Amino acid sequence: MTSAEGRRILVIKLGDFAEFVLAFGAFSAIRRHHADAHVILLTTAPFAELARKSGWFDEVWDDGAPRWSRIGKVARLIRRLRRTRLDRVYDLDNSVRTARYGLWVRDFWGNKAEWSRRESGLLARMRRSGKAREHYVEQLAGQLADAGITEFPLPDLSWLTRQFGGRYGLQDGFVLIAPGPIEEGSSDYWPVAGFVELARRVAIEGRRPVVIGLKSEAKTNQVIAAASPEATDLTAKTTLFDVAALAKRASVAVGNHSGIMHLIAAVGCPSVVLTSPAAEVHGHAPRGRYVVMVRNENLAELSVTEVAASLRLR
Repeated sequence: MTSAEGRRILVIKLGDFAEFVLAFGAFSAIRRHHADAHVILLTTAPFAELARKSGWFDEVWDDGAPRWSRIGKVARLIRRLRRTRLDRVYDLDNSVRTARYGLWVRDFWGNKAEWSRRESGLLARMRRSGKAREHYVEQLAGQLADAGITEFPLPDLSWLTRQFGGRYGLQDGFVLIAPGPIEEGSSDYWPVAGFVELARRVAIEGRRPVVIGLKSEAKTNQVIAAASPEATDLTAKTTLFDVAALAKRASVAVGNHSGIMHLIAAVGCPSVVLTSPAAEVHGHAPRGRYVVMVRNENLAELSVTEVAASLRLR
């Protein structure tokens, strides 16, 4: 048996940004359980900086999901997995892709690592049929419990907001608006017109609307910010750390269901998330201290009054 000091642990988490944020608790629990081990994360490039600054990992590999058509990159990843001595692997992705990784590095290749993976396949689906689907966080907690990690406390996310985020000269108490990518005419997104009217109401109440988003969302976000002379448009000007720092200081945040709303909710910002049953990924709602999911079969029909009523100050 390898000594605790010499143990090498691999954590696998690819997936999308929302799932990565929801896995923060699992990352923290693994690090706590293997305090003296060398913990490696296999992930993808968009998540690498977050992972490296979290303190949960000693090493981060960001080449975890090469395209299958890129034979050279796939081969390098396989070779890396086979040649790295691992004592345990926590596959938190639980995908078809990562199942293949497990097959590639089985005992046949000389790697004796224990693999933790959520039970899958036909028998598992039959046992779970008819039951309400667990939230993703509970799924991970159950998987870790089966692997012997029974302590799953709320993760300390102070690293997200304490060192890296900008302040942008804003006074605390603003309203963070994160519309996300909006497909006009779709029933799965609250439309731009709704956010425009909401920004007006927020300003009338004496609170500053602060709009955030990606460069690809700049056109619609500019329309929303222009609704109020008090609004601040930070679209394409923020890192993930900036968003977390802003969320920590905002009175409330509101937006369509998106990955960034998961991050905002995770750091404790009261969050109003707008979603349709069709668009919401069942079992993947944002988690945080105060999260309100406002659902409507057709978000285009959701009134500004209903959304405004869901906002809470802190």
